[in-house]
Amino acid sequence: MVILQNSGTPIYQQIAEQIKADIVNGRIKENEYLPSIRGLAKDLKISVITTMKAYDELAEEGYVTAVQGKGYIVNPQDTEMMREQHLRRVEDGLTDAIKAARLAGIGGEELKNMLDILLDEQ
Repeated sequence: MVILQNSGTPIYQQIAEQIKADIVNGRIKENEYLPSIRGLAKDLKISVITTMKAYDELAEEGYVTAVQGKGYIVNPQDTEMMREQHLRRVEDGLTDAIKAARLAGIGGEELKNMLDILLDEQ
């Protein structure tokens, strides 16, 4: 897991987003337990409260369930539906980027080049 300290995205959201991606892409399977809150906090050198906030967000969104005394377990997922939801979010983001590019006078080729650069950085 990669945490960017200087990112504009709060650390708990970075954790939650990476775990969501792992669940959607099958890297974390249903009925599998997430790392303990304390263990993940120690590994990432962050606060237990920050890790707990990420796990609570995942629980609120239905990705995981807290099991008393055992931690957080991944719920069964409708991966196709979840993938569609993520695709819609990507499309919305790209639509916003295209609108912003047009307002800035950025053409299609330049926008594609920017996307290629950003993808290479990831």
